[in-house]
Amino acid sequence: MKPDLKSVSTDELNRELERRAANAEKLIKKRERLLEELERIEGQIDGATTVNKRRPAAGPRRRPRNEMTLGDALANAMEVRAVVSPAEASQLVQANGYRTTSRNFNMMVSNTLAKDKRFKRVARGQYERIA
Repeated sequence: MKPDLKSVSTDELNRELERRAANAEKLIKKRERLLEELERIEGQIDGATTVNKRRPAAGPRRRPRNEMTLGDALANAMEVRAVVSPAEASQLVQANGYRTTSRNFNMMVSNTLAKDKRFKRVARGQYERIA
């Protein structure tokens, strides 16, 4: 049980304050040491993560091998006289099993539709299979 403050002398209160002040200095020094240690550890972590950020986590993308070219896959996916957009054509081709890891597959389909003689541009963003 704690003593009543009325029964404690001023000298005893001063000694207790000095004891706590001395203890506070020790705690401050300990905190500074721990902060230095924490900074050292964080530096090691930062050094390890910067190396990992340079490499992709999943490794390099592997190009899938398809049994036919994109033009052939488009011709197989579309019926003759069918009119589709490049986005629709890319969905048809992928639904038929054409594999890709391309980030801009719709652009690749659009280029193939524009260059392949089996397709004819009928309007902006619309291609028809002619043969």
